[in-house]
Amino acid sequence: MRLNPFKKEHDPFAASRYDGVFKGVRVRERKKPWVLRHRWAWIGLIIIGLLAGVAGYGWYRFNKFKGDVTDKVIEVTEPPAEDAPFNVLLIGSDSRDGLTDAEKEDLAADDVAADGSAIEGERADTLIVAHIDPGTNEITMVQFPRDLYVPIASGGKAKINSALEKGGNNMINTVEDLTGIKINNYVKVNIAGFRDIVDAIDGVKLCITEAIPFDEATGLEITEEELPLVPFDGDRALRFVRSRSFATGDFARIQNQQRFLSAAVNKVLSLGTLINLGRINSLVDAVGKNLKVDSELADPRDLLALGKRFRAFDPEKYEAYTVPNLGISENEAGSVVLPDLATMEVMFEAIRNNESPAEADNAPDIDPSTVSVRVYNGTFEDGVAKEAQQELLQAISLGGKTVSTIDPTNADKIDYKRSVIRYNPDADNIETKLKLMEAAIPDIPFRKGGTLGSEDFSIIVGKDGFSAETVIQITAIELPPPGQVPAECR
Repeated sequence: MRLNPFKKEHDPFAASRYDGVFKGVRVRERKKPWVLRHRWAWIGLIIIGLLAGVAGYGWYRFNKFKGDVTDKVIEVTEPPAEDAPFNVLLIGSDSRDGLTDAEKEDLAADDVAADGSAIEGERADTLIVAHIDPGTNEITMVQFPRDLYVPIASGGKAKINSALEKGGNNMINTVEDLTGIKINNYVKVNIAGFRDIVDAIDGVKLCITEAIPFDEATGLEITEEELPLVPFDGDRALRFVRSRSFATGDFARIQNQQRFLSAAVNKVLSLGTLINLGRINSLVDAVGKNLKVDSELADPRDLLALGKRFRAFDPEKYEAYTVPNLGISENEAGSVVLPDLATMEVMFEAIRNNESPAEADNAPDIDPSTVSVRVYNGTFEDGVAKEAQQELLQAISLGGKTVSTIDPTNADKIDYKRSVIRYNPDADNIETKLKLMEAAIPDIPFRKGGTLGSEDFSIIVGKDGFSAETVIQITAIELPPPGQVPAECR
């Protein structure tokens, strides 16, 4: 066996060649330098040196970075212990800082509003509370519609995006008052920053299954030929996440933003980004120019500690939600989104308790309009069926949708002493429908079969009356599976 793989079989200059010729004469062999006799150790030293150089450069970058991004005026609640859950307020500001006049025009982000008035200050174009649990590696994102009509910490009621006009602290206080959640970190990026960050990670690909016609407001357009796996550079990504030219307007925009954010997070945390020094360099430059964070993240060691909390981030445990609301309305503030305060309380209580909001409600994930119901009067008293139907519709109002009802009528007889609900066991998805109805009407018995018509449920109101309870349903936004290309995009 060769003990030294670097030694030649026949060395003409080896001292052993002269054994027996100069007996008694001591020949001194010249030793090789230490680094040549321990080649593997030398290679290790090179690697360590490179890492030390990168670490030193990284420390320099972080020190430069912290000076660029820290906003020492921002006041947040002191972060908890390293492994404890914490909350980050993420703000996408509509500030045009960093954009040239030509870029503002090209990106439909000029300084003039639709009514011709000048746009001054900044508002929250995107507003998200991220609840992060390092112990379980779970992240819960809750996004607020920017037109959500709520009390503002500085006084009065207005659209929540306007709270940023009076500074980051006003926005933090508004969100804390509304949700009961303490904000531990604050991160704000402007329009130019979002564009540059996407470009810094070499863009993002997103699965889009339907073409998007030209949007005059943002310049966004996605053609049939580009479907289904569509590439987005910074400019196009900005157009996409700001566009509201969809059937459901701002609600579709929120879903698009969450899907894009999920894909971007996966891209940033991918091996291709983490080992690409040039990409990280570009990312730090983009962030440093257009990002603001609270003073708790001012020191590189704080950033490192925050990074450690993401060390085992699992995209499979990423949940995204829209703040519960009652849909669009009009008031003195213009077109607004009204908050669903009862459902919001359930959602944010779950987050405060470090639970999944989707598991904290009392209703299954179902579109209530797929449930057909007819209410029957089983008494001598006029109007009880109509009143019961109105109470049911108020109890089941989920995302602006409710059950499908047929005009109330009289039952097969009018001497029912007790109210009863009959259901069709052969109806589609009846088990899930039954769970929804039982959540709304917990005090009346349900009986299989014997519906009085073709409806899924026949509610027969007896002499003991009818009552319904408000149904709480919290449904997560559907996100593409991390690391996988959806079937329609393969």
